[in-house]
Amino acid sequence: MEAKKLLTIALTGLLAGGCLMVPALAEDADGQSGGNPATYTIPARVKRIEDYAFAGDTTLERVKIPDGVTEIGDYAFSGCTNLQEIELPDGLTKIGNHAFDGCTALVRLGDMNQLESIGEYAFSGCEALESIGDMPKLQTIGNYAFAELTVTDEDSGTSTTVSCKSLKTVGNLDSVTRIGSEAFSGCRELESIGALPNVTRIAFGAFQNCEKLKKVEGLEKLTVVNKNTFYGCKALASIGDLSGVTSIGNSAFRGCEALASIGELPNVMNIDNSAFLGCSALENIGDMPNATNIGNRAFLGCNSLVSIGDMSSVTNIGKYAFNGCNALASVGNLNSLMEIPGALFAGLRNLVSVGDLNSATNIGIRAFAGCSSLKSIGDLPNVISIGYGAFSALPTYDDDGNWIEDVYCVSLEKIGDMPKLETIDSQAFYKCSLLVSVGDLSSVKSIGSNAFSECKSLATIGDMPKLETIDSQAFYKCSLLVSVGDLSSVKSIGSNAFSECKSLATIGDMPKLETIDSQAFYKCSLLVSVGDLSSVTSIGGWAFWGCSSLASVGDLSNVTSIGEWAFRDCSALTSVGDLSSVTSIGASAFDGCSSLESVGDLSSVTSIGEWAFYGCSALTSVGDLRSVTEIGNYAFDACSNLTLRVLPNSYAENYAKSNKIPYTYIED
Repeated sequence: MEAKKLLTIALTGLLAGGCLMVPALAEDADGQSGGNPATYTIPARVKRIEDYAFAGDTTLERVKIPDGVTEIGDYAFSGCTNLQEIELPDGLTKIGNHAFDGCTALVRLGDMNQLESIGEYAFSGCEALESIGDMPKLQTIGNYAFAELTVTDEDSGTSTTVSCKSLKTVGNLDSVTRIGSEAFSGCRELESIGALPNVTRIAFGAFQNCEKLKKVEGLEKLTVVNKNTFYGCKALASIGDLSGVTSIGNSAFRGCEALASIGELPNVMNIDNSAFLGCSALENIGDMPNATNIGNRAFLGCNSLVSIGDMSSVTNIGKYAFNGCNALASVGNLNSLMEIPGALFAGLRNLVSVGDLNSATNIGIRAFAGCSSLKSIGDLPNVISIGYGAFSALPTYDDDGNWIEDVYCVSLEKIGDMPKLETIDSQAFYKCSLLVSVGDLSSVKSIGSNAFSECKSLATIGDMPKLETIDSQAFYKCSLLVSVGDLSSVKSIGSNAFSECKSLATIGDMPKLETIDSQAFYKCSLLVSVGDLSSVTSIGGWAFWGCSSLASVGDLSNVTSIGEWAFRDCSALTSVGDLSSVTSIGASAFDGCSSLESVGDLSSVTSIGEWAFYGCSALTSVGDLRSVTEIGNYAFDACSNLTLRVLPNSYAENYAKSNKIPYTYIED
């Protein structure tokens, strides 16, 4: 005779004591079916299946629960790995925590018309479960109810992860109000669920990685889309009514590659980090008049996004929020935005316009870099700083990481007034080749290197009375720049700052200027005059080389050194004023200044470089050379009208004699 297995079934009956413990032989169990010891029919008098009633029974294959049962307790069938079918009663209202977790052979559940709640982990790890019927009265789905489950073998200690990987459909959920954390997480085959017209809360990760889920309807009572709610739902093409939602959490729709539209979001106040990251089919976002925050990378990689509605209340937008939204053509009113963070709109080649930014105080690093279609930026009345490369280049690469090209803001034509702007960082407007004008810059204190370099259409820059520093190549090759306003506070002009500004005619007084660096005004061929330079102490090499229209230079009484080629080929220059503090004149400093007639006091000069005054054919006097100890070759060659003033028996006298230059003695 075959061995008989003893089971203990914990049942709640109608007895006075409430709980009936029934020791039973499988073949003698009440309701035995066809002599099959793996099939059980629960007695009709039972109202509740107690906690752990069949937990861990690996022989159980089929169970029929009578209509009188209203509740299945916690862990009731947990770990019944061979349980394939269970006939649930019409009157069932509650399925407890872990009730069927790890029932890896369970295939389907029928309609559960009276069911009101499903507990935590209730069907977690039911990897064969294919469908769940209608549950029209269900109100609560617990945390991890259909999520992945880690199972550990007691003998080997080996852990495996099982999930509801076969679940495809879930029926009517009309009454559901709450869906717990990660309730359906990892149900990768889930294609459809019932509408959710009454749900008020969907906890974090509820449908995470439901890769085949196509649509979610309803949601009109939902107020929060939590973190990771639909993360990785690659097939999700439409989402229900989000008009009541006030917050969209971190990565809520991240990776929803098929999601094409989000309706109006009239009550949304917060869109968290990465909320729509990688939603590559998303084309438009409705008005968000109450939104105040859009997090980092919120719409990063939404490369089909064409338009965004009203964002007039947004005060903060995080880094890279719209990075990679290559189809985005316009951004509406951003009047409340306090800061434009780094790379916010970087690389958006189709972005044409951005509305007023009346509250913004800072434009971050590369904020608009590579926006090659951007034509205008509205007034920026409160901007204090513009960061590195804000409207400059963005490098592009192929799939293998090889550089293709740098993309510039080549369509930007104008920028409104910026009366509070203090800092323009390096390359801020580098190669904005159509930029014609820049508004009020009356508070600017520093302009970084290459800030307006190669802005070839830039014609005027307004007054900058507080400007102290013009860095290297700041206006390099601004070939149409005619004038620069008030520079009365400037202390330093960097190398190539105005180099090859071939239309620049005048530079105003710069009484506080101390340093003119190398090539500062190189080849400014129309520059006629430079104002007060009374505080300048050094003029760098090539500083005015090729300024062929330069006729006069202001007071240079504090200059101590004039660099090589500093005024070379300034063919219209007729005179240079007081140079009484100069100690050295570099090579070719005045080479080719054919109209230069006189040079002021040089009594402190100790060194004159080679070719320093070569070809100054109109030069008659270079002042007092009493301190000179070194004069380079050809320093005064081709100066046919020059007479030097020297001390008897001095180095200067000997030089004059050796080079057959006329001289007279200095009379003290």
